[in-house]
Order: sequence, then C-alpha cells, then structure tokens
Amino acid sequence: MTATKSERHSAILELVNRGSAHTQQDIAVALARRGVRATQATISRDIQELGLVRSGSGYRSSAALVRELVLSVELVQPLAVIRTPPGTANLVARRIDEAALPGIAGTVAGDDTIIAVLRNAGAARALKQLLADAG
Repeated sequence: MTATKSERHSAILELVNRGSAHTQQDIAVALARRGVRATQATISRDIQELGLVRSGSGYRSSAALVRELVLSVELVQPLAVIRTPPGTANLVARRIDEAALPGIAGTVAGDDTIIAVLRNAGAARALKQLLADAG
C-alpha cells in the first residue's frame, strides 16, 4: 500500500511514542508490518521532517526530549538563563527558536546553558510554558 506522507508520519510518531523505534530499520520493519512500504531515504527524510532525535533509548521527538533536558530556567530580566545537561543546549535552543514566540527576540546556546532574550515580562511565562509542555 502506498501511504501518504501524513499517514507515514503518524505511524512513525506512534512508534516513537511507544518507544519501539530504536533504529531506522526498526521503523521500516514496523511500517512494513502495517503494509506501508518506505525506502531508507524516505524514512531518513521523515525523521528529519518530524524533528526526531536519536537518544540512547531510540528515536524520540525533540519536543518531548526538551522537557527532560531542561534542568532549570532562571529569569534575569530581560533575559532567561536556561541550564541543560552538557551537550544539549543547542537542541533546546532550537526548540525555542522554532516556536517563534513573539516575546522572545532570540537565543544563544553554549554547551549546557542558553540565554534567551525576552522582549517583555509576558515572554517569561510563555517560555516556561513551552519548556514545561513540550511534547
């Protein structure tokens, strides 16, 4: 069966949410079981388009992973200082930037710390909500 991109994406996200997508091969096999044929190149593109990240426990949505990676958020008006585990600040900063919150002027990420420049006090609330509700 030829599935639409939307159907394929939904199936892949379901696999990721169940924690049964450790490799691209796992995804291909699971899709095939559902009667969906997809090439390695298609699956790779789908993973990128869905914003999936490979962690030690397999593929995860970057939004869900962000919730686990944010260790703290400290507001220093008009800035927010966000701490993450080493090596993960860029992933979290990308999520903030992609959310395009109107009150966030931008982010700067290091290894384990992000500076978010806030346009107003309401932006802090929106930023905290984004990081807490990612998923």
